[in-house]
Amino acid sequence: MQLDLRRQQLVGVRLAEVREETLSPTIRAVGTVTYDETRLHDVNLKVEGWIRDLHVNATGQAVRRGQALFTLYSPELLTTQNEYLLALRTRDQLQASTVADAREYTGRLVAAARQRLTLWDLPAREIERLEKTREARAELTFVSPASGVVIEKRAVEGMRVMPGESLFRLADLSTVWVEADVYESELASVRPGVRATVTLDAYPGESFPGRVAFIYPYVGDATRTVKVRVVLANRGGRLKPGMFANVELATPARPALTVPVDAVVDSGRAQFVFVSQGDGYFEPRRIEAGRRVNGRVEVREGLAAGDQVASGATFFIDSESQLRAAMQGFDEPPALSGGAGEAASALRIEFATIPDPPRNGDNTWQVTVRDASGAPVTDATVDVRIYMAPMPSMNMPAMWSDARLLHTADGVYRGQANVSMAGRWDVTVTVSRDGERLGRRMFAIVAR
Repeated sequence: MQLDLRRQQLVGVRLAEVREETLSPTIRAVGTVTYDETRLHDVNLKVEGWIRDLHVNATGQAVRRGQALFTLYSPELLTTQNEYLLALRTRDQLQASTVADAREYTGRLVAAARQRLTLWDLPAREIERLEKTREARAELTFVSPASGVVIEKRAVEGMRVMPGESLFRLADLSTVWVEADVYESELASVRPGVRATVTLDAYPGESFPGRVAFIYPYVGDATRTVKVRVVLANRGGRLKPGMFANVELATPARPALTVPVDAVVDSGRAQFVFVSQGDGYFEPRRIEAGRRVNGRVEVREGLAAGDQVASGATFFIDSESQLRAAMQGFDEPPALSGGAGEAASALRIEFATIPDPPRNGDNTWQVTVRDASGAPVTDATVDVRIYMAPMPSMNMPAMWSDARLLHTADGVYRGQANVSMAGRWDVTVTVSRDGERLGRRMFAIVAR
């Protein structure tokens, strides 16, 4: 298809050069700050009892490792303490015994009673106090097994607790995770260890550096994204779980051929560009498109550096029907020498409508064909196609209509045609003889 300069300006076609450049695309994703799952702790008991005094009584409260959480009254613990004290007294009484087996037996009793208390998570300092004072307590204090913040609390004063029942959940917030959603089309560029920069609305102008630590092995059904985990140090507890985060992933750089995004026409099954052949001629060429970076598309196959392609011509494509119509209008340019090529280059084609401008409904197309000397061409076949691009916003597909004109006199061809709706139409006039094309020109009309 040939587009003169005026026509190119009318439809918004520009020429863009295929460039070779180094692509270092930055993948942008949104994510959420979450707890570091390796630093979560569940506080529960292995013995039945009742909570008496609750020292940590609010969600969000910070606790230190070894800090008192609550006191517990447990008949089982009280009985085992007394058994331990009895074993200690028996061992002490038999220290001077001359019977070695008796001393060994009492030692085993002491060890078994102490182990039982230890397996029930009785703090070591409570066992030491018991050995020192030789006095059992009805209420024992249990301490935190780790430092962190209380994110869940079920314990209340006076409640009865059973073995295995969760009382507190603690989270160490010295490090946090940011889980970002990366589209599966961008996943090939992401690897563990890739540098990440995290920004949050809570701290404008600040960024938090990190690296990708893990890529989840599944894709979300609803979002079609893959979660990527970035681990961040959380100095001062500024990063709070639940915050929304913006994540930029710096992927490895590599050289590539690129064209502007609006130069690529995607039919759904394949991608095309329109390559300039010079003198206003364009040909469609199939390409293999890759990544999109900063308004440009990587071209893996189909083009060479320095090629000129049509840019801003995406109006040609919005549906498969439009692609077919547009492709029909793009033919190889005529030969530059010999026979039909010379005739095509010298042929003068004029197009008019009756009435002018045309109206919605029946109209008459008139085409005047003359050769290079100005003599009328009277033995040609003249076909006229009108075409209107689709309007996706109005849910309207592409439309076109064909008409063959008959010679009337002195190289003037006429025929009836119907315009289905008002608006701008692209007109293609094709002149041929015995199946061989002599020339083709494009025009534009606005029906009222």
